[in-house]
Formats: sequence, structure tokens, C-alpha cells
Amino acid sequence: MSGLRRSRGIAPLLSAFLAVAVVLIPCAALAQGKQAEIVVKVVDVKEANPLPYANVTLLGTSWGAMTDDTGTAKIPNLPAGTYQVRVQYIGFETGTIENVKVDAGATVELTVRLKETVATQVDEIVVLGEKQLLQKESATTRHLVEQETFESAPVDNLEEAVALKAGVVAQAGELHFRGGRSGEVLYQVDGVPVRDPLSGGGVDIASLALAETEVLLGGLDAKYGNAQSGIINLSTKEGGPRFGGELRFLTDDYGAPDKTYDNYDRVFVGMGGPMPIKDMTYYWSAQGTFTDTYLRTKEVRPSRKLLDFISLKDRQNNSLNLQGKLAWRPSSAFKLTGEYIDNRQKYDLYRHMWSREGWVQAILDTSPQGEVFLRYGNFSEQSLDSSYVYYNAPEHTPNYKDNYKQFKLVFKHTLSPTTYYDIKLSHQVYDYEERVLGKEPWQYSGRRLTDFWINYDDYSVSQFYVTNGDFPAYTRRYTKVETAEFEFTRKYRNHLFQWGAEGLYNDLSLNSVDFPWITSGDGTIGVRSDFHYYNPEGSFFLQDRWEHEGMILNLGLRYDIFSVGQQIDISEVRDRVKSQWSPRLGIAYPISDRDVFSFHYGKYYQIPERTAIFENRGVFNGRTRGNPNLTNQTTVSYQAGVQHLFNDILFGQFSVYYKDIFGLLAVQDVRAANSAGLVSVFVNRDYASSKGFELSLVRRFKDNFSSDLSYTFGVASGVASDPRAQDQQSFLYLPISEQPLDWDQRHTLSANIFISQSEKWGATFVWQYGTGFPYTPIQRNTRELDPSFTNSRRLPSTTTLDLQAEAYYKVWQQDFKVFLQANNMLDARNIVNLEPSNWPLPAFRDINDYDVYYTETGRAGGAYLGPDQDEDGVEDWVPVQDPRVFGEGRVIRVGLGLIF
Repeated sequence: MSGLRRSRGIAPLLSAFLAVAVVLIPCAALAQGKQAEIVVKVVDVKEANPLPYANVTLLGTSWGAMTDDTGTAKIPNLPAGTYQVRVQYIGFETGTIENVKVDAGATVELTVRLKETVATQVDEIVVLGEKQLLQKESATTRHLVEQETFESAPVDNLEEAVALKAGVVAQAGELHFRGGRSGEVLYQVDGVPVRDPLSGGGVDIASLALAETEVLLGGLDAKYGNAQSGIINLSTKEGGPRFGGELRFLTDDYGAPDKTYDNYDRVFVGMGGPMPIKDMTYYWSAQGTFTDTYLRTKEVRPSRKLLDFISLKDRQNNSLNLQGKLAWRPSSAFKLTGEYIDNRQKYDLYRHMWSREGWVQAILDTSPQGEVFLRYGNFSEQSLDSSYVYYNAPEHTPNYKDNYKQFKLVFKHTLSPTTYYDIKLSHQVYDYEERVLGKEPWQYSGRRLTDFWINYDDYSVSQFYVTNGDFPAYTRRYTKVETAEFEFTRKYRNHLFQWGAEGLYNDLSLNSVDFPWITSGDGTIGVRSDFHYYNPEGSFFLQDRWEHEGMILNLGLRYDIFSVGQQIDISEVRDRVKSQWSPRLGIAYPISDRDVFSFHYGKYYQIPERTAIFENRGVFNGRTRGNPNLTNQTTVSYQAGVQHLFNDILFGQFSVYYKDIFGLLAVQDVRAANSAGLVSVFVNRDYASSKGFELSLVRRFKDNFSSDLSYTFGVASGVASDPRAQDQQSFLYLPISEQPLDWDQRHTLSANIFISQSEKWGATFVWQYGTGFPYTPIQRNTRELDPSFTNSRRLPSTTTLDLQAEAYYKVWQQDFKVFLQANNMLDARNIVNLEPSNWPLPAFRDINDYDVYYTETGRAGGAYLGPDQDEDGVEDWVPVQDPRVFGEGRVIRVGLGLIF
């Protein structure tokens, strides 16, 4: 009940905060300054010739303009907001530019290319406004992932698209920005932060439901916090003035069970338009993705009937992404949006030790206490007699459920053309489950770790593969996050002022059990962590963008505050409330109308994952203990950059950076007052640094092609790549010097080329190259590793070539497209994870077997030490060909799309 009282107690505080903010808003609007405007350049699509006297209007308003002899129209004196721009010209198709965002005092430049048509048959189409490439007012390193990338490029999800950008390294499904750890990237949806406080991570939204994604790598303004490395801000689509939508289907199933790559199917549907309520629009989308993945297991999954004759069967990975958005604009000064996101995923993982199926001998045995129980003997691929029972090891590994829900309201009120404010409220739920066959921990099969491999008929041992039992892990995690944000913006003379505040309240619960056959003296089961905590946190920022004699100075200051809550005894907490200030300074100097130089200094803090704070409090059972005295992890970042506009269609961005990172999480053995031995505890001890150079070249679509080239040289070094490094590896001495981190990929290069003939066909080629990741050479007799050997050698480089080819058709006046998607066309065999996890390991196996095997032989894929076959006195390697070590091979999919 005390937790519930605290949960209710924050509501009056948030209400009071918002009330005070709303009262203060009119008081701040005392003067007028430079007003915002939209500048539209209208040209024909073939020759890029200007179209004079075209009519340009803002839908839903009375504002508009006509282009001059240069094809340029200016619409000045606009309040901040999001607009839809309509362009009409006799003899050409009418174009509608959607989601044009205008900040107070800003100038937004668009280029619209119209296609000539018969004057008596003018159809309205939706075209994309080309945003200004040169960012003259900001020192932020920024990349855009536009809607066209998800429509025409061979990428499956947002992470794959972001990984193509300079400064980003993708490793084992995780993204690293400028050498930082993967958990240092914050996701936002329309400006609302999305991160599970317990475990980190982001959000998965159907890629075709995204209007635009902004990737911020450095030079972050003070409005951005709790992110050491960068921001991924997703903007979802809104409905337009006319009904429209898209239906898409993609598959690699060619009609028979043996004629498929991954048994992959994806269905997407999204549509939107006006609502019966005046000035209100809607957009909703649904995406289902079902696949057995290239790491297919032998688990038999349930099926169900639809309409009594259609059989639907679960696959290894099943995900459903639902999203709906309402937008209401009763006037140009008010806008209210409400959005609901519902993501559901059900999946299981491939574990090579648990990959066999067959028959195992069941043996009844009696304990010294007289308890009759089951032991297991010989394992065989066939049943040898009636004592053998069927055992499918993949079915005895955990099934996972990972669900996310968000409901948010965003209210924007424009007080004048130079002043506006935003209020954002959100409710988020993270629900995660990991369990075997739906069992509770006490129902798991197994009495001790070695039983998984022992044949109790003759007491022989399976050297690698499990022969019986349930995978000894169970987790139930549930988190609720309530968020309220307020942001105020005002343009006054040469200053753009911003201030804002954010409050969050976290409701955190976790029940995690390993080795459930262990029972402690108080009757608790397994090596466990079981808690339910509440904690509040908040922030406040001030930002000023000052334009002075051609130079733009961005000054910012951010204040973050975090509390561990009231549930931990004061005797265990030095400071229940922790706070810090973080300054930001950015300078942007337009050298010419085509060149901008910038510099930025920033100090960034990030709250550790709450498991590191609340884990295993008061219990000492082998699991790492949380530490309520942890401080925020810190990054001090410097960057300098140059933007250059070569011509109207070719843009370059060049950046150099250095980051000093300290206070990172690590694990340390300490003495505790209520424990006889050492206790493993999270501490702020690790440190790291990174530096590098980035180059991006973007060519807009013209003469039937566009391209995007990204190159990064980066060095990422630190004391440890994993906070739990000391738990996983015995060292000769405590690591104190920086070594290459696991994701220290020195050179990465990606090229994206789109070729198209209008309304006929299109093709996108994506090529990626990366030099080898580091690895640690380990010899078979190594017991304590010399830290100086950590990541001292390099794996081979990696490369992939992907293609998406499309053909466009008109059927019944509707736009259809047929497309082919080919990933890893050259079937490259890339090492993606030299040493995947084989937890839990028996005492007779070494956690570094795969690494030792590669060090000695130069062959990847994993092995274990078996009998001495050649009688040279040395145990010989037995390869296991673990498919997790390598990335997926060639995959070819086909699809259909309908745009209506």
C-alpha cells in the first residue's frame, strides 16, 4: 500500500507543475521578433527548370503565395507548427507536401518537383518536400532516415537503416554510436523518450508507419538527456486531407516446406485520412512478421484453426506491431495528437548445446531420504526399448514474450508567430517473460547442473550436447513509466529561447530465478532476484540560440535529478536523491552560403539501468547485488564539423570527435556486513574513450538516380566491454589500461544507390564493408588471462551486398508494385559472434572453448576438446559447427505492394 500511496502522490505535483507553467506562458510573451517562413522552390521533374506563377498554399489556413520568375514562393509570418503545403501549376500534377515542421523564427526551404500532365486531367499526388540540406543554425551531427529508405531499400527494420549511417557500428544486433556501449542510445517517439528503466532497449514500430527518423550522434542540445551517445527520434505518420494508404506483403516461401529460406512472411497495412470530426485526421497501421530465422530450431510449435479449415502455426519469431494516431487542429494555433502503440513479440532462441532431439533412457532412483525421482541414462537418436522417452532439447529452452504499450498525448499551442509551447503526457508498459513450457520455477526438471550431461546408466558424460532437463532460467519483468513533459519556445530578436521540464515515475518489478533446483535455508528457490520498487526522476533545461554577426551560438544548461525512492533503508544509501548539472556549448559559423563550420562541447549523464541499483537487495545467493549508491555514468564530448553544399543536389558532412567516458558500470567483489564471504556488487569503476572521423555524402535524386555514401574511422577503447567481465573471466591482475572494445571496428563504409525510371521500375543497391572486430587470443591452458592480451587480434573483415528491385504498374487506376529483395547477394560468410553464449556450462567445459579453438586453428564455428585421437598426448578438437558464429547467408524474398 505504501507503494500505491507514493504512486498517487506524484500526480498533484505534476498537476501543480503544469498549472504553474500554463500561468507563466502568457507572461513570457512580451515582445515580437523575427517570424518563421516557408520558402518553396517549384521546378519540373525532367529538366529542373523553374515554374513561375505556381500557386502555393498551406492547407487548412488562408496563407499562400505565388512563385516568381525563379520558381520561388515565400510564405512569411508563420506561427510554429506542422503544415501541409499544396503546389498547383496548370499542365502539371498537383503536389501535396506533408508534415512540414516549422520552428519559431526558422526558415524552412523546400524543393518540389512536379511532373507534366494533360491540363484537363490534373490529379493530386503526394510528393516529398526536399528539406534544406545545410543546417546553418546547429552544431548537432544529424542524419535522416527518410520514408523512402523503408519503402525502397533492402532493410528489414529501423536498426538496419540506422546502421548505414556514419558513426554507427552494428554488432550482434546492437548499435554503438561513436564508440559507446549499446545501451547509451535513447529512442524517442515524437519527442517522448522510450526506454525500459530496468533493462534498457528501444521500441520497434512498423517501418512503413514512420514518416521520418532523426539520428543524432553528437552535439546534443540541452533538451536531450539521459543518453551518453546519441538519440534516435522516430516521427510517425499522420493522416492527410484525403484518404490513402498502403498494403504490402513480403515472403521467402516459394510453395513448399523445402523451398524457403527462413519461412519468412511479413504483412503490412496502413491507412489514414480525414475524420468525420472537422479538422481531425487519423492514421493507423498494423504489421505482422513471422519467421523461423536462419537459426531454426527443432521445436514443435502449437497451431490453431481459423474458420475451421485454415491452419495457423507459430514460428520461431512472431511479432505484431500496432499503431494508431489521431491529430486535431481546430485552428492554426492549436494542435492535439493522441497515439497508441502496441507491440507484441513471442519468440525463442537457438542454443547450440540444446539443439538436439532424440530419445533418452529414463531411470527411477531413490534418494537417501527415500524420495523416488527420475534420472536419465543413454541418449539415442532412436528409441531402443520401452524405457526410452522422447526428448526435444529446443522445446526445453525458454519461450519469450516481450510486449510494449504506449499511450501519449501531445498538445501544441502557438501563442504568436514567435512563441509556442508543447505539453506531452505518456503512459508506457513493458512486459517481459522468459520461461520453459509455461512452467513455474519449482516445476522445472533437473536436480543439479551436471545432470544435463551425465548418463546415469554407465556414468559416462556427453561432452557438449544436453541430453535431458529444462534450461535453468526464469524471468518475469514488468515496468510502468508515467511521463509528463513541458517545453516552451520563444523567438526574440536574435535569440531563440527554450526551456522545459520533465518528470517520470517508474514502477519496477522483477522476478528472476536461475538454477531453480537450489533451495536456500528460508525455502526460497534458486539463485534469484525478486523486487518491486518505485522511483521518481526529472530534469530541467535552458537553451538559447543566439545569432550574432553571422555566427550562431548555442548555449545550454541541463539539470537532472534522480531518486532511488523510499523503500531502501537509509542506512544503505549515502544520498537518496542524486542530481547534476550538464553544460552544452555549440558554435555554428556559416563561412559562405554553401559552407558551415561548427564546434560543440557537451557533458552527458545517464542513469544506470535500475537492475544495477535494485538487483538482489539483502540476499547473498551468488547473483550480483545492486548498489543504490551508484552515480550516473558520464561522457564528456568534443566535436568539430564542416558542412558543404557542393551544388543543389550534392551535400557533404565531415566531423571529428573525441569522447572521454567514465563512471561506467563494472562488477566488483566486496565485503558486506551481513555476509561471511565476498559479495559481487555493481560499482562505477570502468572508463573508456573514443575518437574518430566521419564523412557523409548525400546526392539527391536527379537524372534517374540518388546515392548516399558514409565512411567512419573510429577508435573505441576502454577497461572492459562488459560490466560483468570480471565475473566471466579470471584475470592475472585487475585491468586498469584501455584496450580495444568488442565493437572497435576501425573502418566502416556503406554505399546506398537508388536507380529509377519514373513509374516503371526502381532498384536500390546497399553495400557495406567493415574491417574486422577485435578478439582475445587465448591458449587452452590459460587459467588467468593477462589483461594486456584483451582484444589484441583482429577477425576478418565483413562485407555484404543487398538489393531491392521494383516494378511499378497501374491496375484499375491503383498503383501496384512487385519487388524482389535479395540480402547478402554474394553469400558472404561473415563472423558475427566468435564466442556466443553457452551458459550454463558444466565444470568440465571452458567458457572460452570457441575462442581457444579459433586462436589455435584459425577456424571459426566452435569446438570442444575431445579424446586424443592421434595419440600425441594432446586432446583433439571436435568441431560443433555452431551457426550462431556466422551471419545469415543469401536470402531472396518477393513481395507485392498496393498504394491507394
